[in-house]
Amino acid sequence: IMSSTMRAAVLHDILDLRVEDFPKPSALGLDDVLVHVKYNGLCGTDASEYAKSSTMVPLKTAHPNSKHVGATILGHEFIGTVVEAGSKAQEMLGKRIACGAGVSCGQCLRCKEGRTNLCDHYYTLGLSIHGGLAEFVVAPKDICVLIPDDVTDESAALTQPLAVGIHGVRRAGVKKGDQVILLGVGAIGSFVCVALQSYGVNVVAMDISQQRLDVATQLGADSTILITPDITPAEIKILFPAGADVVFETSGAPGAAARGLALAKRGGTLMLMGLNKTPQDFPFTDAVLREVVLQTTVAHVCKDDMPDALALLASGTVARLLTDRVYSLEDISEAFTALTSGKANGKILVTPQNV
Repeated sequence: IMSSTMRAAVLHDILDLRVEDFPKPSALGLDDVLVHVKYNGLCGTDASEYAKSSTMVPLKTAHPNSKHVGATILGHEFIGTVVEAGSKAQEMLGKRIACGAGVSCGQCLRCKEGRTNLCDHYYTLGLSIHGGLAEFVVAPKDICVLIPDDVTDESAALTQPLAVGIHGVRRAGVKKGDQVILLGVGAIGSFVCVALQSYGVNVVAMDISQQRLDVATQLGADSTILITPDITPAEIKILFPAGADVVFETSGAPGAAARGLALAKRGGTLMLMGLNKTPQDFPFTDAVLREVVLQTTVAHVCKDDMPDALALLASGTVARLLTDRVYSLEDISEAFTALTSGKANGKILVTPQNV
């Protein structure tokens, strides 16, 4: 007999994440699928929601778009197999899927432009409503992308974060022959590095960790520069005086945006991808006088970026280099400790299935 409950990692409050029995989703919309989760990747956002403050998870006040409020199952980077489907999603039954997690309405102005990540009614599975750190999760079929046969589950688990990297590279307008600097090659930066592989550009990776730089080299960076956490914009410019056509700032570290600006050449582009929650100084006059384009990017566009991510993951190399280890759902606190302490070397995966 199918159980009416499932195991799930539920965030009740800051530092209060419990693995518990939770009602298994039973009501499916016409376009919904029920996914038996194989892997869920943890991300920096999960870490900050768990350890610092729930700025995205609606623990106390209902989310305006999802209407959900209260304890929430985390997890927005998940893959699995469709085990039930609504009447308009039957073609997905039995298929392996990677989920984009961001739900959009399809009707508003931005959606009609194809910029679904900026939908008026946007919400995210695993942040604004229940997500993939559970045995089962409900998702709309249109944000579920079929995993090709030549992509393993382990590789496919990286689809969503790689799609974010691909989206950022597209937004930055990177073109063949560009000089590109990756300022930070941690979680997001490493995926940007992968996304740049097919662009025919020269990539210089800069980071405070030699270990991360070594991985960046294996992911295709042409050269690397080890920097100190407190390097000034003037000092970093000396390390690369020619400047770059495009600089990706992916760390969100204090002062990193100003460092990124110093590395951009006249008329170049500074793409801000890292999230810094505190206000910081930024020399706007310099940006104006050198006509540097300041760009930002958020999330990804599921139908454009997810299939491209799966294509880049087919060889298996990326997953081998960027996956730290797999934890069982019952060991979630151990996984979060590794994530929040900065001890993880790459993407941490959690499986709710018995391993």
